[in-house]
Amino acid sequence: MKKKKKKSWAPYLFIAPSFLIYLIFVLIPVVCAFFMSFTNYSLNKMKFIGINNYLRLLKDSIFIRSVGNTLVYSVVVVSVNIVLGLVLAAILNQIWFKGSGFCRAVFYVPYIISTIAASMIWMYMYDSKVGVLNAFLKFLGLPAQSWLQNEKLALSCLILMGIWQGMGYCLTVYFSALRAIPNYLYEAAKIDGASGLAQFFKISVPMLSSTTFFLLVMCMISSFQVFAQIMVMTGGGPLNSTTMIAHQIYVNSFTNYSMGYATSQAVVLFMMILVLTLLFFKYGNKEGDAELD
Repeated sequence: MKKKKKKSWAPYLFIAPSFLIYLIFVLIPVVCAFFMSFTNYSLNKMKFIGINNYLRLLKDSIFIRSVGNTLVYSVVVVSVNIVLGLVLAAILNQIWFKGSGFCRAVFYVPYIISTIAASMIWMYMYDSKVGVLNAFLKFLGLPAQSWLQNEKLALSCLILMGIWQGMGYCLTVYFSALRAIPNYLYEAAKIDGASGLAQFFKISVPMLSSTTFFLLVMCMISSFQVFAQIMVMTGGGPLNSTTMIAHQIYVNSFTNYSMGYATSQAVVLFMMILVLTLLFFKYGNKEGDAELD
């Protein structure tokens, strides 16, 4: 008879620290957050109220507007960043020269600098009195604008900053992916008489589909969590024109002290991101390179 092998606990001991960290700082807080979303929790008391918080969300005009603002911000910023990042990466890849590394670094710097610092810079640029943009408008003979105080312009100002800050990341990822495409594909296309534009759409874009899928998911998740620039530049105003879901979670948590209600908003944000991510994996991952474990 074969002797039964003794079970080794060593592998479990090695993964135990990382599992405990994940359990304590991710799984348990998520479960607690779902439970708190069904309570009226305000630091000193907690009362179970069922789905009342979620029913309140449906009647909260400010939260509904924050959802709309978040969707508009995400759609515009993500789509523009991906398109501009791809186009600029293709241009830099096509006109390869010694200074191209410096050009990529210039585009990438906005992504790595502090969001607070970037927000302060853009707030100064948008200033109605000493801002660079109004100085440029005056130079052209056009009237100055109250960029961040105008309900119709404030969200567009945040979107412009989001494009400036995130485009360099997309450009860098796309550039690395373009350099990995085999050169013989382009040489064969040239022999067949394909133009540069035809090569871009027939070779580059299809070969970058998995990269585009990755950027779409990552940029979408990031754009749904935008918060710091809102707090620094607009505070959600004017007239809630720039408030977003993450900002409403903060306001209800640390200004109104309605922790249970704020947690229900956080759960809604989590579910939105989860559903969109699953949809991207189902319909956007055509090549099947990325899988959900």
